[in-house]
Amino acid sequence: MQGWLFDVYPSPRGIAVWVIDANGRSVSGYAPFVPSFYMHISPNDRPRVEAIARSLRCQVVNGWVEKTDLPTGQQLPVVEVRVPDILNFRRNVRIFESQFPFYVFFNSDLTPAQMFLFSRDFFPLAYGTYEFDNNGQLLLADINDRFDAIDYTLPPLTIMTLRPAFTDLAPKHQRSIQMEIGYDGRTYLLEVDSPAELIRRVNSHLFRCDPDLIVSSYGDHTLMPLLASLSQRTRIPLALNRDPTASFTTTRDVSYWSYGSIVHRAGSFELAGRLHVDTENSFIVDHSDLAGLFELARLTRIPVQQQARSSIGTGLSSMQLAWAYQNNVLIPSKKQEWERFKPVSQLLLADRGGVIYLPIQGYHEQVAEIDFASMYPTLMTIHNISPETINCACCDNHIVPELGYTICERRRGIIPETLGAVLRKRAAYKKRKREARTEKERKDYQSRQTALKWMLVTSFGYLGYKNARFGKIEAHESVNAFSRDSLLRAKTIAEERGFSVIHGIVDCLWLKKKGATAEEYTKLCDEISGKVGVPISLEGIYNWILFPASRMDPEIPTANRYVGTYTNGEIKVRGLEVRRGDAPLFVKNVQGDALRILAGASGIAELQAKIPTLLQSVEPHLERLRNGRVPALELVVRRTISKEAEEYENNSMQATVARAMAEAGVALKPGESAEYIIIDHTGRKFPEKATPLALYHVADGYDVEKYTELALEAIAVLTEDLGWPLEQLLEHFTPSAPARGKPAQKLTSTRQLSLTFE
Repeated sequence: MQGWLFDVYPSPRGIAVWVIDANGRSVSGYAPFVPSFYMHISPNDRPRVEAIARSLRCQVVNGWVEKTDLPTGQQLPVVEVRVPDILNFRRNVRIFESQFPFYVFFNSDLTPAQMFLFSRDFFPLAYGTYEFDNNGQLLLADINDRFDAIDYTLPPLTIMTLRPAFTDLAPKHQRSIQMEIGYDGRTYLLEVDSPAELIRRVNSHLFRCDPDLIVSSYGDHTLMPLLASLSQRTRIPLALNRDPTASFTTTRDVSYWSYGSIVHRAGSFELAGRLHVDTENSFIVDHSDLAGLFELARLTRIPVQQQARSSIGTGLSSMQLAWAYQNNVLIPSKKQEWERFKPVSQLLLADRGGVIYLPIQGYHEQVAEIDFASMYPTLMTIHNISPETINCACCDNHIVPELGYTICERRRGIIPETLGAVLRKRAAYKKRKREARTEKERKDYQSRQTALKWMLVTSFGYLGYKNARFGKIEAHESVNAFSRDSLLRAKTIAEERGFSVIHGIVDCLWLKKKGATAEEYTKLCDEISGKVGVPISLEGIYNWILFPASRMDPEIPTANRYVGTYTNGEIKVRGLEVRRGDAPLFVKNVQGDALRILAGASGIAELQAKIPTLLQSVEPHLERLRNGRVPALELVVRRTISKEAEEYENNSMQATVARAMAEAGVALKPGESAEYIIIDHTGRKFPEKATPLALYHVADGYDVEKYTELALEAIAVLTEDLGWPLEQLLEHFTPSAPARGKPAQKLTSTRQLSLTFE
């Protein structure tokens, strides 16, 4: 059959293989496959390895296998251990690791599905000709596709949606859950009287629709585990899997620290022969839709369900693993390239990031923004920066700016080898997006290039990640050194041509020159690109742009907070409340209305003239707030929980909310969001200060004074440099007898009830 490789996963017969043809027909089979891992051991320990292998029914390949050691580029003799029990590959590896804790293992933490795809040069959604025999064994796969192709087609997937009927509150916080199933343009509400009837209804829709892909909201964390539990309780099989012989694949929730912030990731609930993607548990689907997910799955060679739940770094790592596997390079299970010793003088030079020029605070007119295109990954590619090429033993060029590190001139590094395809594809998609004839084409190309953008953004940080198999801190430092050099050279060229630098941050410059045209800025960009070697382009020219003061110190601006309007009328906002996920919707609406009023101004004089209109737009919002007519869902504050409820020693709002939820039977995990409404920020009248949204009652009210302050703080960001600081706004909008904390609102949506299965 001709079709697309749809799904692969371990099975008792090897790797289960699913293919979908152009008519949507799915066919399953299997491919015999025995995964292997490698050990670098002393010859004296080989008999013990063979004895353990026999006890586990594994096979040790005769003799020594020659593989390439990436750091040195030399051939390394290793022992190959084959594990026929594919379903217990990881368990067997752990036994060997426990017996040989001081030896180096290679390829041991790859999954069997990854090894299969790498070894056959397959990838998810690969189009080709597939031939199975009568027993279902895959005999032939002639792939007429490339993993890095720009022009490719996707299979005609049948999609079903599964979501809670009420989504304003996470289902784990709801006392009971109603579900909705959607397909063929219709939505069905599952209103049933018993768990058994619910499972029968779900099965009925699965048989009727036979979806290739189930797109859920909160499926991983709540809906799928609930259905599986009810199926087990009622002893009615649940037909989520197309493969009835396979079980569901689940993982646990995890909380971890990343770049100084606590992150929570829900566990997964994956299917066999049918795909399940939870939009609430997928960074890539949230940022680039299904088109972006399919793009990354093809490129990284990670099966679609795993790619949906993987971090961008994991996808990037998989591209490197595929290259290493196919080039006979050993893949260490743990990082081997440690930071070399540096004297303090060199450490001070090396341990720095990109260049940042603090902006000139306040409003500016006719400022242009020029951006380097994918600066860091481009630098890695053109300068051959990779862990094995930095400070190699064979070259002595000392070409890294400031640091004097050498870069290998004899072999191409694994990082530039894998990033090249990503850079080429993203550039092509951005071009095609501009030339798209239909909205669907434009949207698809935008989703694809966005997915690749996140991969490129991650590529730099992953070089310095402590656990990256192909990471090295000196490579990370080298990229920073080249970026500093590039931005400084760009700044020098701009200033030599009469442009003033208003702001600069790592890979962007904001420039100003009286009377300069777009053509002049474009000519400047071409000159910088030619001399620096990294493409730089004109992002746009602002009619006006604001760099506000820091929240902590009014005398200091911040590098990543600004707002402005391009000459084409487009507003660009970074770091303000309208872009923040933790700000209440009420505050976003107040600031958003103000921005729409200011957007039409052609300069600072017109901004000043619009202040009376802006102040008038604020009054109706505050009037609604004082009269208790703001819906509670518009007042929800979201903050990340950093600890378990019992670990908090203070009485902050996050602490009181975490404790209240724990007492109600819902334990918030570190990294999860606490959603609450402020009822008394002073704690004088209500010591708890805030009430979780899940436990909120109309009688709780809300803190009018605090929400007024939050709204006016958002307005003051825009008006302070126009003569209206926060103090003046508070005086202007504070009534003589303000109502505080006594709303007259209703909150019917969060009180919604449905069937509870106790």
